[in-house]
Amino acid sequence: MLVSRQRLKKGDHNFKGLEGCQPYEENGMVKYTYGASNNYNEIYRLRKEILDRFPGAFIIAFKNGEKMDVNQGIREFKQNRNK
Repeated sequence: MLVSRQRLKKGDHNFKGLEGCQPYEENGMVKYTYGASNNYNEIYRLRKEILDRFPGAFIIAFKNGEKMDVNQGIREFKQNRNK
């Protein structure tokens, strides 16, 4: 959603009015996410809702606090949904 060299304060204008953006660090940059769910469909809908403000927004996946391949995350979601 958003990348910065430094942490931004809550309510920073770069968040374009979105509340609840969460930071994580990767490759020396602070990256921000918006929304979290174990349900891929919910996240897909949420991404569509913010595309007008963040056209480059994309879905990422985390497992046990570590970023993982999003396609693997989708496969696991589908497997767990069928249980």
